[in-house]
Order: sequence, then C-alpha cells, then structure tokens
Amino acid sequence: MKDLSIGVLNELYGSILTEKQSDIIRSYYDYDLSLAEIAEQYGITRQAAYDAVKKGAAALHTAEEQMGFMAKLNDVESGLKKLIAALKAGDTEKSEKIAEELLNEL
Repeated sequence: MKDLSIGVLNELYGSILTEKQSDIIRSYYDYDLSLAEIAEQYGITRQAAYDAVKKGAAALHTAEEQMGFMAKLNDVESGLKKLIAALKAGDTEKSEKIAEELLNEL
C-alpha cells in the first residue's frame, strides 16, 4: 500500500530531489501511475522507476526527520480544529488559550 504522505512531503521538500525524481514521485503518489506507466513515460526501465520512487521517498523522509515541517503542519491543523470546536461551543477562555498555544508553536 502506498504511503500517501509522500505526496505531501514531495510538495514540502521536493526541491531537494532532482526535477525528474520529483516528477516520478508525483506521478506515482499523486497521479497513481504504475511503475510500468512511469517507466514508459520517462523512457526508463520499471526497475529504474522503482529505484527512483524508493530513493526519492527515503530522501523525503530524511528531510522531514531533520526539519519536521509536516509534523508542525499536522500540529497546527489539530490545534485549529480544537479552536474551531471551542469557538462553536462559545468557550471564549478555551478559545483564547488554544489560539495563544498555536501562536507560540509558530
């Protein structure tokens, strides 16, 4: 099963990859092309497409481990959901506390 977070990581860190490698990652994860389709599109072997996907994904995971942007985005998203719930509930004090926490995270 494909790790769809790779598509997000490619958006965040794709510039660390070669243009071709980033395009192959995008084709595989975002456009759901098979390795055979990618190989045909780029004029490479299926094995070369597989290697590009695996090496690119590993590089993106390493970048996330070092920089943590996706984890930070997930934390902010979670905080915003809590803030919306508190606002809908009319809990001003809790809303202010959550908003301050979010600002401090940035």
